[in-house]
Amino acid sequence: MRHFRILLPLLLLVTLTATAQMHGYNTNFDLSQKDFCDTIPIEIEDDQIYIEAEMEGRMLRFNLDTGSSQGMLFKGAPINYWTELGKVVSHDANNRQDTVKVIALPPFRIGRLVVSNYVASVLPRPLVKGKYDAILGFDIFNKGLCAKIDAERKILILTDRRNLFDEEPGFAVKYKLKWFVPYVLTSPFIRHVDEALFDLGSRPLYTMNKASFDAHAYKSKQVNAQVEGRQQGNLVIGNYGTENKDEVAFLHLDRLKWDEFSFMNVRTITTQGSSRIGARILRYGNIIINPFRRQIIFQPKNDADSVEVGNKQMGVAFVPVDDRAVVGLIWEGSEAYQKGMRQGDVILAINGKAIRSFGEFVHYPFVEWQKYRFTLRDEKGFNKEVTTER
Repeated sequence: MRHFRILLPLLLLVTLTATAQMHGYNTNFDLSQKDFCDTIPIEIEDDQIYIEAEMEGRMLRFNLDTGSSQGMLFKGAPINYWTELGKVVSHDANNRQDTVKVIALPPFRIGRLVVSNYVASVLPRPLVKGKYDAILGFDIFNKGLCAKIDAERKILILTDRRNLFDEEPGFAVKYKLKWFVPYVLTSPFIRHVDEALFDLGSRPLYTMNKASFDAHAYKSKQVNAQVEGRQQGNLVIGNYGTENKDEVAFLHLDRLKWDEFSFMNVRTITTQGSSRIGARILRYGNIIINPFRRQIIFQPKNDADSVEVGNKQMGVAFVPVDDRAVVGLIWEGSEAYQKGMRQGDVILAINGKAIRSFGEFVHYPFVEWQKYRFTLRDEKGFNKEVTTER
């Protein structure tokens, strides 16, 4: 079905909280060039931005994640040496925490720029996002680099010239740093303002913090009129586990305002983490990040002051439970629900192929618009089949 989506969000580390004898946040890494401007090719895959970096004679794949305060390296990446700096208490999107190793990476080159002593936390490779070796965090901008991201041309323009983009048109919003990552003010409802993390590591155009939504809904019937449904469940998979079950509101926004620009007809959901503006904003235009002015500028492709989004509502989210893929959340308006899929169902097979782990489910070769036959076991132990489109 068209609005059935296997939603597998992995909202990455946004807070590095230092304690005694632990490594704190810093931007003391070194850049090889000054007064430079470079155009760097990027890859766009599943609305994520990837940059090739040369390190120790090898090509590594970095994910550009503005929702991460510093870099991250995943265990198993092909790196021979690094400098250990200590440990840090890190918090994921669900506010769960762990103590992880912090290192300085070997020098690496992106475009013509060589970055030395770049700090990264060492984390296990995530179940969901596994096609890259490391993360480049917002500290690259906090260091004093401006950037223009053009997803259509698949280029990143990177510069230390603070005035390079001053004459560029677009809709500018100020950001403030919280835990060293950028938060902007958006307006999901008329006369209501929401603070959202500008997080290119998150795919959806917009997701809304449930507590923020509740505060708006308490004040306004107009807000409640844009609710398509409510359901108990969980969907966000952080670095250290899945969020606890809570109510999720399915929203159909008349418009989402970014400065004076409007994204029209936007479907989204609430989550327990921060509200977020995600990487799908790049489907509609370019982004300029200027840390000197604390501005993020959106340049729409259509040269207008609004764009029709008209996306489908999320239908189903799957989460890992005892390493099996389980329905963590399902919208009652979805075709999957109407066909008989329910929260708590465990996936046993897809099109007759056994699915024995969450990892096997994540890597199943789904193709959009094709039909798939799910063999499921419900919470009472009975098996059933549900056929629906991806």
